Amino acid sequence: MKEEQQAKRKRQSWYQSMWRWHFYAGIIFAPIFIILAVTGSIYLFKPQIEDALYGDMIFTQETGKPVTLEKQMDAVKDAYPKATITSIGQFEDADRTTRMGIQVGEKAGYAYVDPYTAEVTGQRMGDGPLGFIKTIHGELFAGKVGNLLVELAASWAIILLITGTYLFWPRGEQGSFKRVFLPSFKKSKGSRNFWKGLHGSVAVWSTIGLLIIIGSGLAWSGVAGEWINTAATKTNSNFPQYAFGPDETMQSQIVTKDIAQDIPWATQNDVVPTSGPAKPISLSVTDIATQAKQLGMERPYQISLPQGEQGVYTLSSLHSEPLKEKTMNVDQYSGNVLSNVTFADYGFMAKAISMGIGFHEGRLFGLLNQLVGLALCLGLIFIVVSSFVLWWKRRNGAGQLSAPKRAVDQRVKRIVALLIVLISLTIPLAALSVFAILILDFILFRRRTGEEEVAA
Repeated sequence: MKEEQQAKRKRQSWYQSMWRWHFYAGIIFAPIFIILAVTGSIYLFKPQIEDALYGDMIFTQETGKPVTLEKQMDAVKDAYPKATITSIGQFEDADRTTRMGIQVGEKAGYAYVDPYTAEVTGQRMGDGPLGFIKTIHGELFAGKVGNLLVELAASWAIILLITGTYLFWPRGEQGSFKRVFLPSFKKSKGSRNFWKGLHGSVAVWSTIGLLIIIGSGLAWSGVAGEWINTAATKTNSNFPQYAFGPDETMQSQIVTKDIAQDIPWATQNDVVPTSGPAKPISLSVTDIATQAKQLGMERPYQISLPQGEQGVYTLSSLHSEPLKEKTMNVDQYSGNVLSNVTFADYGFMAKAISMGIGFHEGRLFGLLNQLVGLALCLGLIFIVVSSFVLWWKRRNGAGQLSAPKRAVDQRVKRIVALLIVLISLTIPLAALSVFAILILDFILFRRRTGEEEVAA
């Protein structure tokens, strides 16, 4: 009998310890999860939203043979004398205008030109409303501090999924895998068990998708992103070595993301080679576009113009599908291809992250991907809201809100804390927060002398 009681006590301690970690992480980061889910669900539909907002600039009618890119560039220079053209985006649809990246002082934007008439259809500086949404999503409109908070929340979301899986895993005689995926609606609607079943099932259905979204999102973050890129580079699972160019003496200290926008993640940190000795005349944009076609660079793609005498033409695909990603650097004088990297050339980690980012942004398999992403965002919102409902319904007899009951078995409590620490060590920024929560738990939620915590 005593052994049974000890075993039961041990099981309860495991559950209670996991629950407290799950509880604290959820309470602390819930507001950020809501913000990320709402802004993410909006940004998923960026292509459709931009087409609606800027349709009068983006779309035109096919009226014959396109004029030269030089003539289109001259039209932009005439319309915006203070603007410097930095890139040219060409699309496969015949009813789309040519998109030219422009720089006016410190502000960047786009100008649009009808490829058939060289008429400038408009310009927009910055990223507009979607840029505002993206800034909130990536850094909570708080700069680097906000980016760190987003990264910290994403790291803890992984711990939440792990602890939540343990809590909802079927156990005992009444345990059933069926209720994991299909909650029972026989329970009284509005009861705590009813909400608990919905909370757990939605989380289980969302787990794999959320892990992909979280993992790929960390690749863009400040601390984790650098860590992932360093790990990929050192293990040769990022970009291939020849991405640096054929001649080390011609390398610069500039990487692709410094000179071009809309670059695949895997080639953002490629060192850009330099063009050969300066010659009187560099190749024209039309020459480069013709060569790009001959080299198999399919539309849509972008030509980033050379910066300075040693600059290169950087060609990057604008395909929404990661499998069609391609980045090329071409000598602005000779037209020699200095580097040519496609998705097939990526290392294992770069391929996995590129696919994950494609899924994260809703680009991997078209509209269906966007709808799946939307469902995951809505699922995350429901998980957060239902967790607050569960907490509210857990009020004690005095109507006060309280934390989950402490584990009685101190050994189990320490083991669980150690497991959480070990998990956090694999995710940058998470380890420090784990220690902070340990301190918070001790200071704010410790038992007062003579008081007993209310059982779950």
